[in-house]
Amino acid sequence: MRTLNLALPPRISFVALALLLGLSSQSHPLAAQAETTGATWVLPVELPAQLVNTFQAPATAYASGHRGLDYLVRDQAKLLAPSQGTIAFTGQVAGKSVVAINHAGGYRTSFEPACAELKVGDPVTVGQVFAKVCSAGYKSHCFPKICLHYGLRIGSDYLSPLALAGALPASHVVG
Repeated sequence: MRTLNLALPPRISFVALALLLGLSSQSHPLAAQAETTGATWVLPVELPAQLVNTFQAPATAYASGHRGLDYLVRDQAKLLAPSQGTIAFTGQVAGKSVVAINHAGGYRTSFEPACAELKVGDPVTVGQVFAKVCSAGYKSHCFPKICLHYGLRIGSDYLSPLALAGALPASHVVG
């Protein structure tokens, strides 16, 4: 099985993407799954948001890839809960400050570098400030700038967080 990637000239790509978003966001499997849980999803950063690195699925579970999105942020910027959920983790992972939230439907979002005063088990509502960017001592892969890494998983599978925001068209798989 392979994924078919169609490339279009930039002007056509923008128009095609706008049409696809309008036509396919309701039928995208992840968007549909999110709708069945009654969940609303928003970006975890205040607008305007500058996306600097997109999700790149790895070829295998252990291959390299970029398992999330990176947004340019400033230190101490507020982080907003992307959907209703419960704080699942706050602490250090490989020397980096991380906060994770469990959401309906088995989804888990993670954020780094992030620090929360909320405790594990505390509920959050969509758009609620749940943490802040805490970049002191953090080596950003966006150096010299600071970026927030925003990850999404369901079970052990990493997904693009844009899928639940309805910003990705469905993939076309050729058998």
